[in-house]
Amino acid sequence: MSTPTLIGVAEFGGRYTARLIQFGESPEVLVPLLRRIWTDTFRRDTDTMAAALLARDWWPLAINPRHRRWDPQPPVPGLGYPAVTEDDTIRQGSLRENLGGFLEWLYLLHLDQRLVVVYEATVHGRWLRHSAHHLDPVEDLFVTAPALDEGGPEMTVCTVCGAVDEIDHVEVPSMAGYGHDTATSCTRCGSSVATDPVSGGHVTRKPWPPHTPTTGSTR
Repeated sequence: MSTPTLIGVAEFGGRYTARLIQFGESPEVLVPLLRRIWTDTFRRDTDTMAAALLARDWWPLAINPRHRRWDPQPPVPGLGYPAVTEDDTIRQGSLRENLGGFLEWLYLLHLDQRLVVVYEATVHGRWLRHSAHHLDPVEDLFVTAPALDEGGPEMTVCTVCGAVDEIDHVEVPSMAGYGHDTATSCTRCGSSVATDPVSGGHVTRKPWPPHTPTTGSTR
């Protein structure tokens, strides 16, 4: 089933420039793929990657696309399958636009931050920020990313699931008799950092996407 998606570059004031991916994917699938494309195909050159993505519309993206006899254009190595559309033009849009019920996801590259911010289309036909993902994941569980809009607040991002500002922090006097015990957790995926004066810090990274339990048949 088609999942119409836009991918492009964030601009000032909530504007963006993007191209269509006719068969897009959710962030759990597309973000890891974009990281592979960034590292394997473009050697971590974000500007060159953005220019290649904006050069045309796409069917799906793929790290190892193979020639298919029914494709009207040959695949682009390390990037995906070009699409031939009636309106093959770059889309200039705004995060405040009325979507009209056609699109499902929007992925915007923030070039200077090497960051991908994901938006999902709501039932009201508006973009809603879903998550933010560093192209180069860091070891820290929670990182601080610059504001998306000039003068806006900084964001706290979970490096496991990409949740933005969905962090719960608790600090209580430590049972060790001095200092404090702290627990900082992501309310989306449950990953957490716990600290205490005796043992220091402990990081727990939860599986993402969550494992789906399987049920076996009974006789």
